[in-house]
Amino acid sequence: MSRRTGVALLGATGSIGETAQRVVARHPERFHFVALTANGNRDGLAAAAARWRPTYVGLVQDGGATLPAGWGRGTPCLVEAAQHPDVDVVVNAVVGAAGLEATLAALRAGKRVALANKESLVVGGVLVARAVREGTGEVIPVDSEHSALLQCAAGRVAPVPRGADPAEGLLPLRGVSRMIITASGGPFRTWSREQIDGANLTDALNHPTWAMGRKITIDSASLANKALEVIEAHVLFGIPYDRIEVVVHPQSIVHSMLEFEDGSVLAQMGVPSMELPVLYALGYPDRIPDGGVPRFDPVASSPLTFEAVRHDAFPTLGLGIAAGRQGGAAPAVFNAANEVAVARVLDGSLPFARIPVAIEHALSALGDHSGDDLPALLAADAAARSLVQEFR
Repeated sequence: MSRRTGVALLGATGSIGETAQRVVARHPERFHFVALTANGNRDGLAAAAARWRPTYVGLVQDGGATLPAGWGRGTPCLVEAAQHPDVDVVVNAVVGAAGLEATLAALRAGKRVALANKESLVVGGVLVARAVREGTGEVIPVDSEHSALLQCAAGRVAPVPRGADPAEGLLPLRGVSRMIITASGGPFRTWSREQIDGANLTDALNHPTWAMGRKITIDSASLANKALEVIEAHVLFGIPYDRIEVVVHPQSIVHSMLEFEDGSVLAQMGVPSMELPVLYALGYPDRIPDGGVPRFDPVASSPLTFEAVRHDAFPTLGLGIAAGRQGGAAPAVFNAANEVAVARVLDGSLPFARIPVAIEHALSALGDHSGDDLPALLAADAAARSLVQEFR
């Protein structure tokens, strides 16, 4: 029997973490958990540790509580789990910019990073590309849209030579003329700008097709998630921004499309489930037989429709793409400003409609800062967070 793949799951108690646990549970002969971490859900982490018996367990925010013997604590536990010698694949499901250091550590240790933490690429894309080119690690996306793009590009991913230009992408594609990333449109797809301006938290959390964590659900409502995904697609695949498009697809069946140089278009389709991209990232480039997700029924899923994005109603999308084009620290500022704005929406101190205003304020003040190294990016991140925390 071949050796099982050792998995570190960062963010084990979140929605992606729980998804990864379901996937691994169906394939115990292929995968096992070596390391588990969680942000602050001590009880959920303890339950997962009792189930999987990993070698390493870590809690980021312990609140000063007494932890079980041997548990790691604080932000260093993410890096410790990612670099564990028995780990082959690191599933990075950490929410927010906190996942960047763990991604870099895993790549430097030669691991595969199954990346659900899009902020690693948005905030530190140049640093991640540098780590890939200097070592033996690799990044395989878990976001459904980027997994779809990689699946459509099967056999057309060019090798990445050591020392290559980071602008060429982590998974550079051959013969691709355009990427089309789909968006469900979120709960406000049919709302007017005036209606969105009056939306409350309950409205924003009422996603029509995906069951996700609260932060990503708010991002979907504002289309901030699509801005992050466009930046991520650019960093991953090296496709210029003017060849990456976003279209609204309310049914969430077509996850992304690739147009090739001859005009042919391939789409990846399936029921809305994160289990499929998690499984694909764990087993890439192989496809692992699996019966855990309902099969696609083209008749029951019809009709499939597509709409243009209403940029006037969703200005956060344009702000994020502009930050990606600007480069430097601007993507980190966009991400940090959005994270804090969303947290304030969730705690009731900022109306949903003020998210793009807060982000634009941060970008105007800080978007031209340097982003050449980790200290510069972390400084821009911290400054943006402070600015938006005080924004009124």
